[in-house]
Amino acid sequence: MGKMILAETLASSRETDSVDFNTLVYAHARFLVNVAYAVLRNSEDAEDVAQEVFLNAFRAGGLEKVENMRAWLGRIAWRLSLNRLRQRSGIGKKISAEDLLRTLPSREKGAEEVLIRKEREILFEKLLQSLPQDLRDASVLLTVEGMTSRGAAGILGISESSVRDRLSRARKMMKDKLAVLMEGSDEP
Repeated sequence: MGKMILAETLASSRETDSVDFNTLVYAHARFLVNVAYAVLRNSEDAEDVAQEVFLNAFRAGGLEKVENMRAWLGRIAWRLSLNRLRQRSGIGKKISAEDLLRTLPSREKGAEEVLIRKEREILFEKLLQSLPQDLRDASVLLTVEGMTSRGAAGILGISESSVRDRLSRARKMMKDKLAVLMEGSDEP
């Protein structure tokens, strides 16, 4: 992502703002890419969304009034990502070769171990996708992205207790679905 170019362009075109866009971009760019990637599962799209967040924030102005910049920007990234996901023609987008290479394990692992790990990831992703949207959103932010319930609450616009409740319900649903799947398998 062209953090430096974006920050310099924004900073030079609005010298009067009290918010330093250079600092804003450097402080929050990686976080916004991670939030967008949690929804889109595509690094290029996630970077595009992060840039779009900064452009929207720049256009909005009045940033000195924002109490929690990270949560505010994260919420914008989350909504833009969901909108982009809805606009895609096919939700099950294929993984690019570049993304696949990034997930390859170290050379010490055998092919069987790699296959098992990949199958677990695919199963987890299917279980996650089978959840209702509200439960999936909380699960992705807390479990996949490792956010705190407070941070996820800020992005989703709900209370911390609601985030924790959604995570609990999501885990129970996934556990129940996994139990049903395991009953149907021919393994002991």
